[in-house]
Amino acid sequence: MDHFFQEQFHGDIFWYTPPVNQSAFVPYVSHSDNKVKDGCNPRNSNKRMIEFLKKNWCTEVGKQEPDTVRCQRHMFNERMRRMKERQNYMALHSLLPHRTKSDKNTIVQTAMKTIQELHCNKKELERRNYELVEAKTGMDVGGGTKIIRVNIDNPISGIDSMAAVLRCLKKMGSITRRIQSQFSHQKLSAVIDVETQIGGDEVENAVHETLQEVERKLVSNYRESY
Repeated sequence: MDHFFQEQFHGDIFWYTPPVNQSAFVPYVSHSDNKVKDGCNPRNSNKRMIEFLKKNWCTEVGKQEPDTVRCQRHMFNERMRRMKERQNYMALHSLLPHRTKSDKNTIVQTAMKTIQELHCNKKELERRNYELVEAKTGMDVGGGTKIIRVNIDNPISGIDSMAAVLRCLKKMGSITRRIQSQFSHQKLSAVIDVETQIGGDEVENAVHETLQEVERKLVSNYRESY
């Protein structure tokens, strides 16, 4: 056995291995410019960043939030909606008459009633304003309002007489605002409130002349019939 080892390992019996590098650093190897150019990406860095953000955005959008988070968000939104609704009701309640109940049904009903009253008041004010403007315009041109009183004793036909008066007023461009009349076999009396663009006395004289003419015709027809 000793002879065998002497023949196989004749000479130096140790193996030579290169020394182990004890440092954690790797030696820097410089690259040529051609290698850098060949390995770089020709695309613009902005485009690469945009693509990166798109991928992340799609990933985030694709994710579905848990049911608990969605439920909490729904509860929060519902609470905010109710709070805002209550604030609106309270703001409306502050505009309503005093001692109005604060429940929703009472607030809505009272508000609707108040709006209707305000609408009627607006219409009435518009009507009165129109009448005042018309009266002022009529007075500026010499006209205005005129109250005409009609009295006829023993009229033949009070209805025909009043119809003739209204036709006369319409023909003269006067507007009849109010009529109060009483008919009987003994007497016809009427109070007519008119708006006229001409003098009130002129209108009154025309009305009386019309009544006299109608009465003459009615009397003549009555006598001819008998």
